[in-house]
Amino acid sequence: MNDRIVKRKVDYRVLIVVGIVVVAAVLIYVEYPSIESFSRPTITILTYPSFFQYGSNPNETLKYIIGNFEKWYDVNIKIVTTSGDLYQQVLESKGKGYDIVIGLNNIDSYLAARSGLFYRFNVSNESYLNRTLFSFIQGGGYVVPYEYSALTTDFNYSGKIPVRIIENLSYESLYNRTIAQQYIVENPTVSINGQDFLLGQIAFYQSILKENWTLFWQKSSHLIITEDWDSGFSLFESGSAQMFFSYQTDPSYNEYFNYSKIGTTPFHYEGKNYAWIQVLGVGILNSSKYKNLDMEFVNWFLGIQVQQQIPLNEWMYPANSEVKLPEVFSVNPPISSIIPLNSYLNISLASQNLSTWLLEWEEIE
Repeated sequence: MNDRIVKRKVDYRVLIVVGIVVVAAVLIYVEYPSIESFSRPTITILTYPSFFQYGSNPNETLKYIIGNFEKWYDVNIKIVTTSGDLYQQVLESKGKGYDIVIGLNNIDSYLAARSGLFYRFNVSNESYLNRTLFSFIQGGGYVVPYEYSALTTDFNYSGKIPVRIIENLSYESLYNRTIAQQYIVENPTVSINGQDFLLGQIAFYQSILKENWTLFWQKSSHLIITEDWDSGFSLFESGSAQMFFSYQTDPSYNEYFNYSKIGTTPFHYEGKNYAWIQVLGVGILNSSKYKNLDMEFVNWFLGIQVQQQIPLNEWMYPANSEVKLPEVFSVNPPISSIIPLNSYLNISLASQNLSTWLLEWEEIE
C-alpha cells in the first residue's frame, strides 16, 4: 500500500515536471521560432579591392562606415572583393551569396537593372543626389549612383611633349606618332577604364565628328596599351611615358599626399572640353534575405556622413550634392567645364553593341 502511494506521488511529480518542460518549450518556440533569431544577421557586400583604400587611414574610414552600421543595427557586414567585373561575378553566381553590390560602372549598372537579379528599392536621400548621374546609368531604381569622375589625361610637366600641347590635347593629336608614343591607355577588353576610353571615343567620333570610330585607332596606332590601371600607372609614375588616361581628380590626390605635381586635361575640340563620366552604382540583390537591412545600409551609404568620406578616400566626386568638396579638389580642372560624352551615346545602344565594338577593336589592334 505504502509502495503504491509513493509510486503514484513520483508519477505525479514526473508529469508535473514534463508538463513544465513542454509549456516552456512551447513558449520558447512561439517567441523564438528559429535558432537564427539568436544570431546576428550577416550582410555580404561584393565590391572592388580598392574600396575606400586610398585615404590616409583606410581602416579608420571603414570602421566609421561599416563598424558604425554594424553597431547600430546589430548586424555583421562581410566585404568580398573581386578584381574582375562585378556584374559578371553576379551573373555567374546568379546573385547567390551576396546581398549588396557596390561599384557597378555605367554599362554594368544599366545591364544589372534589367537582369532580374536586382531588387528595386527607394532611397530616402534621393532628392540630394545628382540627377544627371541617373541618366548616365539608367538604373531604374535597381542601381543608384554613389560617386563619379570625369576620365581625363594625366600628364607629367616634364617630358618630350610641351605642356602647352598637352593642355590642348584632342583625339586627333594622338595621330601624331611622337605624342602617341607618350600616351598610355588600358586595353578595353579587360579594363573598365579602357572600356570607358573606347566608349567616349566612339561617342565623340560618331556624334560630334560624324566619322567612323575605327578611324581613330587606325591613325593612332602607336599608343601604349596596358592590361590594367596599375601597370599603366607604374609606367606613368616611372616617367616611361608622359601621359596616362585616368581620373580627373588625380592632381588633387598627388597634392594631398605631397607626391610629384601632375596635371590632367580633358579632350579639346573647337574651344570645348569633352570627357567620359564614369559613374559607379550600388544595388541590392533579389536573393538577399535581409532587404530591409540592405536598404538601411544603402541609405546610410548615400547620406552625407558617408558621402563626405568619398573625396579624400575614393578620390571621386560624391553623388550627394550636399557634400562640400575639400579645398584640395580646386587643383583639378572644374568638372562643370567638361561636356559629358555620355550624353552623345545612347546607353541602351552601347550595351547592345559593346561586344561587337570590342571585337572590332581587337581586329584593328
